[in-house]
Amino acid sequence: MEIQSSLTISLPLLAILLGVALVGTHLCGIMASGFLIKEAQAFPRSRFWGTLLLAVATLWTLAITASTDLGEFTPMRNLLLLGCLAGGILLWKFVPDFLSSRSLGFLLLLAVQPILETTFLQHGVAKIALALLAYAWALAGLFLVGMPYLHRDIIGWICIQKWRWDAACWAGTAYGLLLIVLGLLA
Repeated sequence: MEIQSSLTISLPLLAILLGVALVGTHLCGIMASGFLIKEAQAFPRSRFWGTLLLAVATLWTLAITASTDLGEFTPMRNLLLLGCLAGGILLWKFVPDFLSSRSLGFLLLLAVQPILETTFLQHGVAKIALALLAYAWALAGLFLVGMPYLHRDIIGWICIQKWRWDAACWAGTAYGLLLIVLGLLA
């Protein structure tokens, strides 16, 4: 059974949605900085967030595996689905250290594909801004999966001084606003 993905989103709408998400999350970071700094410092080793994010990443991977044309591997689809599920469970069971950082990395890597698919064969500044975001997420995702302790170190470095936290939040807010403006102008 082949399921074709016909859910394509327009480039301007994607830019606006991602911009609103970036602005919203980063403004929350500015307004509730005291609480969120403590939460951010605890995030890399959080079993709750690790479990939740890994479950989302596993379900997303299962959905992709179930709906993608696998070519000559199509007869093995059920085995691949079982492997993805087993991989998620085994990762949760046997790799509890920095599970939330690794799971966030998985989600970032998964999020890159729909963004790049939307920007494919498009033109304009919005395409460049979205592609830069996607490639930054891909790079961050690779580091989060491969070297999650760096996530803890970077969070610690940002959170040690309030101005660094604020600068990071304002930078994310500014990029989100840029995406919204580019989406509205496209």
